[in-house]
Amino acid sequence: MSPLAAIAVIGSAEFRALVRRRWFFITVAVGLVLIVAGTIFAFGDDGQLRSDALRSWTLAVEVIGGLVIAASLGSSAGNRDADGGWLGIQVASGVGRSPVMLGRIVGRTLALVAAFAAWIIVAAICSLIVGNGIDGPLVVTGLAGIENMLVVLTVAALCSVAIGPIAAGVTAGIVYIFVQALVNLASAAEANVIGTSWTGLMRTLYFIFPRGIVSPMVADLQARDVAGLAAPRVVVNGNIVFIQPSSWGSVIFTLGWCVLLAFAAAGAIRKRALS
Repeated sequence: MSPLAAIAVIGSAEFRALVRRRWFFITVAVGLVLIVAGTIFAFGDDGQLRSDALRSWTLAVEVIGGLVIAASLGSSAGNRDADGGWLGIQVASGVGRSPVMLGRIVGRTLALVAAFAAWIIVAAICSLIVGNGIDGPLVVTGLAGIENMLVVLTVAALCSVAIGPIAAGVTAGIVYIFVQALVNLASAAEANVIGTSWTGLMRTLYFIFPRGIVSPMVADLQARDVAGLAAPRVVVNGNIVFIQPSSWGSVIFTLGWCVLLAFAAAGAIRKRALS
């Protein structure tokens, strides 16, 4: 079996197993319930208020629920199954360690996309119900959320090769906070509201590390301070910083980082002992 075929087979098997797990189903279902609840609350508002209510509820689900799913999926990619023998069985079937790890990451990525697809579809239906039509910006925000959480998943997968699932998940969560803060501080540097000594550092880090992806909808909600805790207004040194939507360059750059992290995990698993 070729490496690509092995990755496809393992990825498909991992995906089918993951979407049947109780914690995954419950997390997705709770997100769907909260989006519907946001729709019910939105019925009491008119016009822009109704749209903002549905959007902020959906954004909260995608950020909080997405973090739970991405960190959990990634942090289980390499540690417990390596210690429990399942990774060893997969490798013993004749597939190299790297394709096995890449297949596991592919399967987890498909599960993450499936969760977001369910939330995006239900949010679109709810938008139709409240009379907003299929909310295009809400769909784009969901796609941006997938990429943000893919960073979390791949970081957790890389960490899972060396450390336990809880530590790997926590590390991935910290990285998520870092990449989001990096975008905010880089925007503050562009607006000249932070010190000169910090400006050069923030710009340098922005061009090196992956970037949080900000959709036009999130940028608008932040600017008007109606996004809730999922995307609060950015205030630096008493100045409101208006975050600009991410460019296609940032989208491609961050996707490249996700691919790099996945291959790093595939390379690292070659050095790990398997039971």
